[in-house]
Amino acid sequence: MRYLISLLLLITLAASSTAQGRRIYVDAYASGNGNGTSWQNAFTDLQAALFAAQPGDHVWVAIGIYKPTKGYNREISFKLKGGVQLYGGFSGVETELEQRNWERFKTILSGNIGLPNDDTDNSYTILYVEKSDKVSVVDGFTFVGGRADESDPYVSAYSSSKSGGAIYVMAEGSAAHPVVRNCNFENNYARDFGGAVYLFTGEGKDEMLPFENCWFVNNRADGLQKKSEAASGANFRVYPNPTTSSVTVEGEVKNVSFPLHWSLFDAAGRQVQTLEIQETTEHVSTQISLHELSAGWYNYRIADAATVVLHTGKLWKQ
Repeated sequence: MRYLISLLLLITLAASSTAQGRRIYVDAYASGNGNGTSWQNAFTDLQAALFAAQPGDHVWVAIGIYKPTKGYNREISFKLKGGVQLYGGFSGVETELEQRNWERFKTILSGNIGLPNDDTDNSYTILYVEKSDKVSVVDGFTFVGGRADESDPYVSAYSSSKSGGAIYVMAEGSAAHPVVRNCNFENNYARDFGGAVYLFTGEGKDEMLPFENCWFVNNRADGLQKKSEAASGANFRVYPNPTTSSVTVEGEVKNVSFPLHWSLFDAAGRQVQTLEIQETTEHVSTQISLHELSAGWYNYRIADAATVVLHTGKLWKQ
């Protein structure tokens, strides 16, 4: 009877652990047995940890640089299953999530898999988030050097080799989108859409993934600008840039619905300014005051009354 009770207790604990999810540790410098059960025995390969993780699991990743592959295959990405929570920014001793410091202990996911100082052989996309009906989490990472620049004209512009340099989210028909927070995106590029992040919900559908406390520096995508200008016949110039107090927005627009809308976002993705551009002619010229804004980088967006994005760019206030 005592044996039976003990066995039932173990089964109950195992079921409880499965329901709550496991904690899987990753540390590039760990020297234990590599099974991911503790910091000492952490996985040294993030790819292996993500392969082992199941929905509900939490993957904790310590300071270091992690690449999708040790080889040269640009099509290989880290793959995150739906329902898996991926956290970076640990020193490698923490026992609680609140103890980490993601700004100090930089956990870098790098697409620079090829030759150093040569971005032409980098990963097309660093992290691929699989379609799921469960919410996944990406929190506390710096994404550097993803380059979705596939040149094959027969490959779709919406594929992960042409869009989503840092993160590509497959969300077509999906009930849940991932949460992305406390992340830096630096020097990522896409030939078509989403230099930093692309959310695929279907070809031709433009949707944005919400971010929490994220920073974007020198990320670029060429396709959105081409698509917007081709569809609307819009061509804008925002100057001076850098500026100290205000900017002038000038443009030629055709086949758009008025009024136009100007939106400005800070480096964390928060909207800090929005206003209507009252011009209703094909030639637009208006001055926008930035006096109340702090110095730093901002992203701007110009859209028409139907929320079609006509122009986007980066602005520096001194």
